[in-house]
Amino acid sequence: MRDNNLLLRIKERMGGISANEKLDDAIKCHYDIVHEIYLANPLYFKIALKSNRFIVISAILAIYYTNESPSFKEVKKFCIKNDLLSNNTLDSFISFLRVAGRLKAIPDENDKRRLSYRPTQKKLEEVTRIFKSIILPYSIIYPDVDIGHALNHEEFISGFFKNYSEVVFGNIFIHDVIPDCRDFVSRDGGHMIMFNLYVESLRQNTPNVQYNYLKASFMCAVSRSHIKRCLQLAEYAGLLTLKDNGQLVELSPRFIRMVRDCFSFYLTTTEHGLMGMKS
Repeated sequence: MRDNNLLLRIKERMGGISANEKLDDAIKCHYDIVHEIYLANPLYFKIALKSNRFIVISAILAIYYTNESPSFKEVKKFCIKNDLLSNNTLDSFISFLRVAGRLKAIPDENDKRRLSYRPTQKKLEEVTRIFKSIILPYSIIYPDVDIGHALNHEEFISGFFKNYSEVVFGNIFIHDVIPDCRDFVSRDGGHMIMFNLYVESLRQNTPNVQYNYLKASFMCAVSRSHIKRCLQLAEYAGLLTLKDNGQLVELSPRFIRMVRDCFSFYLTTTEHGLMGMKS
């Protein structure tokens, strides 16, 4: 069941952050950091940052850090109940994480039918880098806030997820809070495509973007045809207009608002996680 009280607080906080004059600088900072993360393993991150997959990863960690005996059964129950992935797709994704060395399966000592798990150091380092891509830009908007304590905390992830789990278990998901972003964040590389367009508009100082699909393909680790299909869906939804055979992308005010709202959502929910850090 959705935590409507927490959702209301998040939306109110998002409104304040979205109106901040330094938000564009923070978005550019986030984009540059995520691009560096992408370069480390583009085939993995273009999948892992899809909204449903990232929620599954967040649920895995939230359950791990708030439950004395976490199990894949609990992860599956949460994900299926919230229609995040089908049962078969979820099994495949969990297997993918295990084979890739990001999750370790552990047989339960008291119940051999129950399979527990723990995230590997590789996975913890990746998740830390992803959330730091939001925490560092947060310091641009709020330079007086001391983020050093969180960034240098030896138990950063465990402390963070004790609070961030409230967002996950409260069923507060970005594609529900900001429906316009669904066609972007639910696709391979969609997170990067969305922010790549926005950052290009900032760099060109216009919402009418001269778009280089070859460069964007490299930046987002997907094919040019994949990007074109994504933008065509966005055009159909009224978020942008494609002209000159797609070389000119006119971003609507609704698209601009969507991206700012998305990043405000990331900042707000991450800020909520930081509240769980011990002194």
